[in-house]
Amino acid sequence: MPAPPRRRVLVTGMGVESCAGGTPDELWDALAAGRPAVSALELDEPLPCRVGGVVRGFDPREHLPAAQVRRTSRFQQLLFAAAMKAREDARLRTAPGALYVGTGGGGLDETARLVTTLRESGWTRMNRLGLLRLLPDQAAGLVARELGITGPVQTLSTACASSTDAIGAGLRAVRDGTADIVLVGGVESWLDVPALASFCLLDVLSQRPAEEAASASRPFDRDRDGMVPAEGAAVLVLESERSALRRGATVYGEVLGAASGCDAHHPLAPRPDGAVAARTIGLALADARLEPAAVDLISAHGTATPLNDRAETAAIKRAFGAHARRLAVTAPKSVIGHACGACGVLESVGVLLALREKYVPPTANLHHPDPDCDLDCTPLVGRPAPVRVAVKQNFGFGGHNSAVVFGAA
Repeated sequence: MPAPPRRRVLVTGMGVESCAGGTPDELWDALAAGRPAVSALELDEPLPCRVGGVVRGFDPREHLPAAQVRRTSRFQQLLFAAAMKAREDARLRTAPGALYVGTGGGGLDETARLVTTLRESGWTRMNRLGLLRLLPDQAAGLVARELGITGPVQTLSTACASSTDAIGAGLRAVRDGTADIVLVGGVESWLDVPALASFCLLDVLSQRPAEEAASASRPFDRDRDGMVPAEGAAVLVLESERSALRRGATVYGEVLGAASGCDAHHPLAPRPDGAVAARTIGLALADARLEPAAVDLISAHGTATPLNDRAETAAIKRAFGAHARRLAVTAPKSVIGHACGACGVLESVGVLLALREKYVPPTANLHHPDPDCDLDCTPLVGRPAPVRVAVKQNFGFGGHNSAVVFGAA
C-alpha cells in the first residue's frame, strides 16, 4: 500500500526583535541593502570586543504588565515580544498546538547578577524568583502561559544551531499531524560583560574598534577576524496547508525539510573537511525530497571566523558538487551579527523574504574574498534572481550542524 501524502508545512506568521529593527520588513531592508546594523557597545570593562548587534529602543512594557517585566529577564521579554508579533501577524485566534524554542545561553546574563548580589548582600537578599530569570526554558514557558499552549513546549540548546533545530522540530510536529499550528522561535541576549569576556578568551570575537562597527563582521573575507555578537529573537508560525487554507492565512513560504548532525570532532572548531555538515545538508534535501540542483540560494552560517568560513565552504562543495558553483550564497551575519541560539530563526526570516522578493541579499563587507572561500558569496551588492528553493544552515560549538530547506510560497 502506498504511503499517504505528507502534510505540507507553511509559514503563516513572523515576529522579530533584532538590531536591524522590530519588524520583518525592517530586517529585510537592512539585509537587502547590505546595511550593517551592528554598533559600538557601551561596556564598563576594557574588553577587546567593542562592537555588537544591540536591540535598541526595546521596551518590554509594550508587551508585558509592569509586574511581569520585573519578574522576567531580557531574553524572556525578547522572545515574548517576538511571539506576540508572530501571533498577530498570523491572525491566530486559537492556541497553537506546540512551541519549540532554541537558545544557547538562556538567561546567562542573569547568573552574573545573582552572583554579584550573593557576594555583596548574602543569599537571603537575592530575588526569591531570581532562578526563574535565568533558566533557559522559562522564555518558552512565559509564551505558553500567555497563549494557552498545552501541547509540547520544548527548549532546545544546541549552541548556534538551536533555533534551526527548533524549526526542524516544528516541521515534524505539523507534518506528522501532532499539531495543525506550532510556533518555532529562537532567542539570545548575551551582550553582558561576563559572557563577552568568556568569548573573548576563546579568541572568536572580532576585535575591531568601536568606530569600525559597521565593517566589523566580514564573513568569507580575507581580513575577517571573528564574529560580532548580537542579541535578538524571532518566531515563525508553522501551519498545515489545510489549516492555512481554512483560515485564509497569508503564506510566506514552505518548510520542505530539515536535518541535524554532529561533527563529533572538537568542542569549538568545526571539522575542516566539512564532511558531517555536508551530510546534514544532504539529509535535509532528502527530507525535502529534492536533488541538490533544485537549490538556488544558501543562507550561510558565515560567522567570519577563520575556521568556520573555510569549513562551511568545504561543506557546501561536498554537498552540492558541481552545482555549488551555480549557487548564490549570502551571509546575513555581515549585517545583523551573530545572535547565537537565535540566529537560525532570525536569519530564516531573511530567507523567506528573499524567496518572496526573488532577490539575493548581499554579503556586506566582503571586499577581499578569501581564496579558500571561493563560492559566489554575493559580495557587497545583492541582485534579483529566480529564487525558488533555499537552504538555511547553522553550525554551533560542540559540533552541532543543522539545515532547513525552504520553498517559495
